[in-house]
Amino acid sequence: MGCTQNKPQPNAQPECRQESTHATDWIASWRNCAGDGAVKKDGTLWQFGKVEGCDGGQIIPIDSQTGNPIYRPKKYYHLQPTKIGEGFDGATVINSSYRVYAIKKDGTLWGWGERLYEMLKLLSASHDWAYFRAKWEGNGCCAYDVGLKQDGSLWRFPEFFDFKHKDPKPFLKRMGGQSVWDKVYLGCCRLYAMKKDGSIWVNDNSSALVPYTSKACSVADREFCTNIKEGFAKILSGTIGAEESVEVVKIDYSKKGGTLCIMPEIRYE
Repeated sequence: MGCTQNKPQPNAQPECRQESTHATDWIASWRNCAGDGAVKKDGTLWQFGKVEGCDGGQIIPIDSQTGNPIYRPKKYYHLQPTKIGEGFDGATVINSSYRVYAIKKDGTLWGWGERLYEMLKLLSASHDWAYFRAKWEGNGCCAYDVGLKQDGSLWRFPEFFDFKHKDPKPFLKRMGGQSVWDKVYLGCCRLYAMKKDGSIWVNDNSSALVPYTSKACSVADREFCTNIKEGFAKILSGTIGAEESVEVVKIDYSKKGGTLCIMPEIRYE
C-alpha cells in the first residue's frame, strides 16, 4: 500500500512515523491524497488527515537558470487518528484516494471524502451491494460513481454531485432497468457493461444503455475497445474496472494486529 505498515519494518524509510497513539491493534490501512485510512481489530474505522485534496495534475515551476524547482517540497504528517465509524470487520473498502466507498459485511453502502462528507455516512441501507467505485474527471473525461448490487442491477450517482455541506444523501439512479449486469468498465466518457449472458452494452453518459458496436467506442477508449472481450475478461465478475486503479481492501477481522507507520503528505510550496 506504500504509505502504511501493519508491522514494524527494520528497513522502513526514515520519513515514515508511527501514529500518535502508538496502538498495536491496527489490521488494515490505505493511502488517501492528504491522509490515510485504517481499521482496528475491533472493527472501528479511523482517518488520518483528509480524503479530499487530490492534485494529480500539479505543475511544478522550474527555475530557467538553475533547472531546480521554484517550489520546494514540504512534508506534512497526519499522525492523529479520528474515529469515523465502527462495525467494519468483514467490510470491503474501495479507495480511489479522493473518495472512499465501503461495503459492510451486511451489504450496506457507506462513503466519505471529496464532495461527500469528512465523516463517513450511510449512503444506502440496501443490504445487497456487491461493489462501488469512483472515477475522477479530468483531461476531457467524465466523472463516474457507479455500483453493482448482488442482484445484478447497476446504479450511479449524478456526475459532479457535491453533498459535502448538505444533509440529503446523493441520489442513486438505476441504470438499464434490468438485473442482468455482471461487470462494468468506466471509460473516458463511456460506460461499458457486460450482461451475465456475455453481451456488451454501452452508455454515453446521456442516454440509456444500448447494445455495443465498434462505432460506439470513444476514441479515448480505443485501447480497451480493440479487444473488448479480452478487456472484460480481466475484470472480475461483480466488480467495476477503469484505466485508473483503485485500492480494494477486504477487512479480515481475524488478522493479527500491529503498529501503524504513516508516510507524509508532500506539498510543493
